[in-house]
Amino acid sequence: MIMNSLAQLSKVSFKMIFRDQAGLFFAIVLPLILYIAISLLPINQFIKQSVPYPSYLLPGIIAMQVMSGGIYGLAYWMVEAKAAGVLKRFMVTPIKKVELILSLLSARVAVMLIQSVLFLAVGGLFFHVPFSGNIVSVLAFILLGGGVFLLIGLLISTFAKTYQAAAPITAAIGLPFTFLGNIFYPVSALPHALEVVSNVLPITYLADALRFLLLHPFDLSAVVKDFFVLFIWFVILLVTVVWRFKLEE
Repeated sequence: MIMNSLAQLSKVSFKMIFRDQAGLFFAIVLPLILYIAISLLPINQFIKQSVPYPSYLLPGIIAMQVMSGGIYGLAYWMVEAKAAGVLKRFMVTPIKKVELILSLLSARVAVMLIQSVLFLAVGGLFFHVPFSGNIVSVLAFILLGGGVFLLIGLLISTFAKTYQAAAPITAAIGLPFTFLGNIFYPVSALPHALEVVSNVLPITYLADALRFLLLHPFDLSAVVKDFFVLFIWFVILLVTVVWRFKLEE
């Protein structure tokens, strides 16, 4: 019974995401355009890598989209849903809060996986990005990273009651993640102080793991550290989010 209701809620949440055409444009189409545009620039002469820059950039862009889907996408949706009274209407039904939250997370993780497949297709078709890794391991890291950033989005929604309140919080978190997260350039290129900050951020480890798994033959030992750092982030955020939601009840 619980699994059935969760599946139905996830289906509804998934449909709600795809009905928002403007949101889909900014979540899927615009990032693809950004990836193509940056990949066409002669950046190889500035950032020396063992692989062409489009190949280096692709895992980072995928990690950035996973991050954006949680920190921006879910946080804004939760804040707007609370302001419009949507969550209150859900709460007066037999639906449990945990079922609602899990359905939102599962629907957005599905969107993240679709985004990632589209990016891999564009990278392979237009820029001949090689795929040397194990697809199961890539998807596993996208799921784990998605869980981390979706929990951050939920956490933001417990502090912000309006879009205006959420915007500066998401910007304060999202911008450092974007520019210090091993996405567009290697962490080693940063000044030492910023490199130290970068080495704490979860997106750095997601981008690093995806880059290795996509561009190199599968080697579990090479991504063990990335997995454990992301898992620690996940556990800490999960405990914090559960605590914050209990405070709101």
